Amino acid sequence: MATWNDVVSYVRANYKVSDEGPNKLKLVFETEDLRTQVVVLWHLTLNNTEEWVQIESPFGELGNLNLAHALQQVADKVCGGIGLFGNMVTYRHAVPLDNLNINELERPLALVTTTADRLERELTGGDQF
Repeated sequence: MATWNDVVSYVRANYKVSDEGPNKLKLVFETEDLRTQVVVLWHLTLNNTEEWVQIESPFGELGNLNLAHALQQVADKVCGGIGLFGNMVTYRHAVPLDNLNINELERPLALVTTTADRLERELTGGDQF
């Protein structure tokens, strides 16, 4: 894969897309214990030259969770980090599109999804996202 259109085509062929925009794909995954997890793939540009895909999944609302505890929970993670989208605290990872191999999308996608779901369960006790 090397373009956003390639990513969109791959995701459409392999996953159920719940919402779509010019630079985003929204997916909802079923996780364990009848839980679901929202994941958004964003098409971003770095320094107006490099195209990237950001994989992002919310796990709580700002002000409603212990951020220090959340940071401790992800301190040893190799893939991803905590971000903020609007009022939602997210777990996210980004990869460059240039020369992107499928494992460079699939593995982070799975890790972001499961990590965000675990953080949501542990930090909020709910399944809002």
